[in-house]
Amino acid sequence: MANKVKLIKYEGNNTELFKKITAEGLDGDSKVLVPETHNAIIIKDGVLMETLNSGSYYIFKEKSKKKWKGVSVEIIYLSKTAKLKILWGTKTQFSYRDPQTDIPLKVGAHGEMEVQIGNPRKAYMELIGADKLFTTEDLKERLSMRLLGKIEPAIAAAVKEKGLTYDRMNEHKDEISQAVLPAISKLLEEDYGIKVFSFTIGNIVISQEDISNIEEARAKAAAEEGAVEGVVCPACGAPLEAGDKFCPACGASAVPAKKECPFCGRKNSAKAKFCSGCGRKLK
Repeated sequence: MANKVKLIKYEGNNTELFKKITAEGLDGDSKVLVPETHNAIIIKDGVLMETLNSGSYYIFKEKSKKKWKGVSVEIIYLSKTAKLKILWGTKTQFSYRDPQTDIPLKVGAHGEMEVQIGNPRKAYMELIGADKLFTTEDLKERLSMRLLGKIEPAIAAAVKEKGLTYDRMNEHKDEISQAVLPAISKLLEEDYGIKVFSFTIGNIVISQEDISNIEEARAKAAAEEGAVEGVVCPACGAPLEAGDKFCPACGASAVPAKKECPFCGRKNSAKAKFCSGCGRKLK
């Protein structure tokens, strides 16, 4: 009577990126079944033997019962469809200068991303490994740690490129997220075999101390601008009275010239260095 073939099957609900199974007491007739939703990797003695697509396979190509009797292997099922949400947050705040006041501030951010296994072999070799205790939570932590080195400078670069003042960063966080996505997608797919489906910034955080410093600088600048423009002639410095359109001392216009922003069209004070409408630097 022929021995019954030992069949290793995936048992799960396909909600996690991978599942590791230890199969013991195998022989040359043992088979593994890989469902349509998964790929599988066979590990023997810590060495990757084979990567399998969906289908039914003999675990050992040489079916020598004497050679393979009582052998144990690990089978890692890697989902083709499951997506994993990962919460991320900057561990350190990056430095940034408010473009309107030129005051330095520290910026932090947090949010979430959604990933999926794209290259099973690379994902195993670079991230999952042969550690028997490695879990999905471990994978989340490992990905988060490796990603922060890319996320922090990418956010800083996007904020600086858009010339955003501190109070407009959260207003534009979706645009910043889209600017960061290509950098982390390339890193994960090329280096770790992981696809990124979404990346979002939940909130951008700035300390209240930095906000207070910027607001004080804005108020001071506004007061100084008002004192100059409302009291003295912008050309010769002679005193002006309310309602004067021309200087009684030199005949110059009592209304200071305005700088028009080439980006948004906003008219700014002649002494303005940055546009009060979009925050970009004025020439």
